[in-house]
Amino acid sequence: MPTLFDAHSHLPRPGSPEPDHWRVVCGTQEADWGAVLAHAAGRDSVIPMLGLHPWFVADAAPGWDLRLEALLRVQPCGIGECGLDFSRQAADRAAQETAFRTQLRLAHGLGRPLAIHAVQAWGRLLELLREEGVPTAGALVHAYSGSLETAQALQGLGVFLSFSGDLLAPNRPKAQEVLRAVAADRLLLESDGRAELQQVLEAAAALRGVEPELLAAQTWENGRQCFKEWLA
Repeated sequence: MPTLFDAHSHLPRPGSPEPDHWRVVCGTQEADWGAVLAHAAGRDSVIPMLGLHPWFVADAAPGWDLRLEALLRVQPCGIGECGLDFSRQAADRAAQETAFRTQLRLAHGLGRPLAIHAVQAWGRLLELLREEGVPTAGALVHAYSGSLETAQALQGLGVFLSFSGDLLAPNRPKAQEVLRAVAADRLLLESDGRAELQQVLEAAAALRGVEPELLAAQTWENGRQCFKEWLA
């Protein structure tokens, strides 16, 4: 059984080598949903997810939510990447919240796992998850960058926390501190389509003081819990 699991990535760049491990591939806007599905169709080790990223909410064509739901009803996909990103001055927070609620409710209604993007919006994210509830099929926050206190709150709600190649940067002590403290059964790792997953795994294992093989097995099991429909 494979034990290396990439909890969050995107469509590979043309000409880039094909990873040989299981991975989640996320769409971020309607323009790439078809490409994500086509990429996953010929690859048993790819778990597709379709969503509207907060960066692209303002440009989404009317009816995007209905078209997303129609695709999800006929395709075995997760939902995401979606969420809240208040780091940009021009961010339309109300529109982002509406789009996130829509996708959160779809995850509930269709029984699909949810991939969440969150930047400088942790308090509001927690409020919305408490109001709407965390999907029973599973939910993860990708490239986690929040505080230890927020990490504890999210874990208490049953959310998985995924860590990216940011762990490799020497100026990310907060992410490294949180990585050390996350409960073993809530931890996931990811490439985010930019880092080598093996390097992320080795860095995370060193920070947690465990062997990479043990951490790979643990994050595989956590991935299996979050993506039950795909990982038997």
